[in-house]
Amino acid sequence: MVETISPVVHGGRSKSYAGTVFLHSLAATTAAAAVGALLGLIGMGLRAPWGAASLGVLASVALLYILREAFKIPVPVPDRHRQVPEWWRTFYSPPVAAALYGLGLGVGFLTFLSFGTYVAVAAAALLFGDPLLGALLCAPFGLARGLSVILWSLGTSSSNDAVVRIEKLSVTSAPRLVNAAALGAVAIAALLSF
Repeated sequence: MVETISPVVHGGRSKSYAGTVFLHSLAATTAAAAVGALLGLIGMGLRAPWGAASLGVLASVALLYILREAFKIPVPVPDRHRQVPEWWRTFYSPPVAAALYGLGLGVGFLTFLSFGTYVAVAAAALLFGDPLLGALLCAPFGLARGLSVILWSLGTSSSNDAVVRIEKLSVTSAPRLVNAAALGAVAIAALLSF
């Protein structure tokens, strides 16, 4: 997927590259916001929020995933354990493929999720029962996933270098600790709201 959005494919950091990154990021952000809005709508249909019960469930979900991230306790993450279809890269033009990849990645649960942070944010979207708030809560996940292609391509000579950098970073403890800290903030905010 990174190969489609790499500056190498676009002949360097050109307008074509910037446009493809923009489409990818916009699609990822839109898909994540749509998931958040849908969860908020489902929550609204279930008459959420439920006061202290909603906050208790949110704090519990966040604490559960803190255990996973900080202490490597095996807590499952609801994802598909799949990547976006590689054939899109060869069938569609780079901008269309990048937008499709953004949509697939922005949903979150249809691809690999390395951390449980998005699960807690999605739970908040459902538990607050507000589609607009749900969209606002989930959209940053899509934006981060969309813009990550820029970070990983900086200073690399090829798209394969970017993939190697992503893989090397993913096995360090830093991402787990950052996600544990974010989950801690969610848990504390929920507990302080009681």
